[in-house]
Amino acid sequence: MVKTTINLDTEVYRELVEEAVRRYGTTKTLSRVINEKLKKKIHEKEGSIVDRTAGMWKTKETGVEYTRRIRAEEERRLKRLWNERSGV
Repeated sequence: MVKTTINLDTEVYRELVEEAVRRYGTTKTLSRVINEKLKKKIHEKEGSIVDRTAGMWKTKETGVEYTRRIRAEEERRLKRLWNERSGV
């Protein structure tokens, strides 16, 4: 645990204090509320990065297998497009 000082907007501070009192009954849990919110936000960001990747979390393929499959599909697509374009 690290102790630090931060400057909050008055409105943000009031909302955090209200949430701490509502959830835990005291303002002494303000750090806990802030930590929970920050951890949640960090995990949301990490999740969004994963969601933007190539879908590896949904497949049972290894990274190498996935890459080979994608490259083979791309090669087939390019050959098909080339054949269509050249009139073959």
